[in-house]
Parts: sequence; C-alpha cells; structure tokens
Amino acid sequence: MPHRPLPMSLTYAPPAYPSHDYTGQGEIYTIRLGDEVVGFLSHKVGDYEHVGFLPRRGLSEDADTVRLIVYDLLRQYAADGRPMVDAFARILDVTQHDGPVTAPLDGLRED
Repeated sequence: MPHRPLPMSLTYAPPAYPSHDYTGQGEIYTIRLGDEVVGFLSHKVGDYEHVGFLPRRGLSEDADTVRLIVYDLLRQYAADGRPMVDAFARILDVTQHDGPVTAPLDGLRED
C-alpha cells in the first residue's frame, strides 16, 4: 500500500488535567442550573490530581453556557499551572451544585 500523507497531524493540544479512569470510589458533585442537571464533576477519593467532568446531553442554551464555564475554568487553571484542587474549588464557587456524594464511579459514564 503506498504511503499517503495524513490530512493533519496533532501539533498542539491545550493544557489539561489528567482524567481519572472512572473505577472505584469517588466524590461526585452534580453541577446544576436551577432544576436542570448540567453534568457531574468528580475525582477519586484521596486523588486530587485527576478530574472528571461528564456533561449531560441535550442541554438548554443556558445550561450549555454553564458547561462551557466549567471547561474554560479547567483549561485556564491547567494552562496557568495551578493545582487541580484550585480549579475544583473555583468551579464550585461559581456554579450551583449538589454534593459531594461518595459513590462508585463505575456507572457514571454512559459507555
């Protein structure tokens, strides 16, 4: 098979905190906008270096704005080299949320 050039190569990826593997026990915060659930912010119990944020599908326009705020804060704090716990605290300061609830992370993703 002849060599074909790739359409594009990954030359840049924005800074990000590593994600956890969604197994075991974790602390889960439900991010809300009024009665609408925007998504779930989580980390493993005792692990403050890996973060997970799983937004819900089919969000309203306002809830989607909250989703973007969470993503932007995670990106901004990672780019500044600040610890993940600072980003976590800021997100919880500026959003409505429930939690934390300590529960298994295994069933949180919709694979």
